[in-house]
Amino acid sequence: MPGPSTPTLPGPRAVFRAASALPLGARLHLAVRRWSAPWPRVVDGLEGERTLLDVGCGPGLLAFLLESRGAAGSYVGIDPDERKVSRARAWLGRLPRRTFRACELSEIRKETFDAVSVVDVLYLVPRAEREAFVAAVAARLDPGGRVVVLTSGGGPRWKRLLDRLQERLVVAVLGWTRGSAVEPCDGAEVAALLAAAGLVDVRVEDAGAGHLHGFELVSGRKPE
Repeated sequence: MPGPSTPTLPGPRAVFRAASALPLGARLHLAVRRWSAPWPRVVDGLEGERTLLDVGCGPGLLAFLLESRGAAGSYVGIDPDERKVSRARAWLGRLPRRTFRACELSEIRKETFDAVSVVDVLYLVPRAEREAFVAAVAARLDPGGRVVVLTSGGGPRWKRLLDRLQERLVVAVLGWTRGSAVEPCDGAEVAALLAAAGLVDVRVEDAGAGHLHGFELVSGRKPE
């Protein structure tokens, strides 16, 4: 875990400035995304990993935040939405150790990683398909590798209702995010899915303090 001298992550304004290569709307979306979710908790959970697969990488915010902390491992970000992958490439450029791919998880077949991140993605996966999806995530881990999942469907009832309303607005009305479902899930559901996929040391942590949504951080490890 990071120590007291760990640099503070760039805030929304810094993200907005860094994404100057993108249209105004895309820059605002990145800034709001940085403000609205507990990114420091996600980054803390992934620091030190040598190889990372970021499932549902979107326009590359996690990659930017990790590199602001000096992450030097290899990074593969995947997202089925070509629009978002194009934005990630536009403002972050290309590095030999960092790639963004417009593809589905099923297209990552032979590669395995020290860690896999799934940030605010599972609500877009139909409930009946989540067990297979999480099993596919676990299959991408090296022995001893970790998965870190951020989900926003927990917390008190009012946060759960707000989460459902906002995600329906973003997906069904505004079209900012694409998915085949809008079905929020909480940390308990995610933890059960990780355990069913054979992961151990599964933990659920409340990450929603100070945020409008009931964020929960769920992690697990593939046995050696």
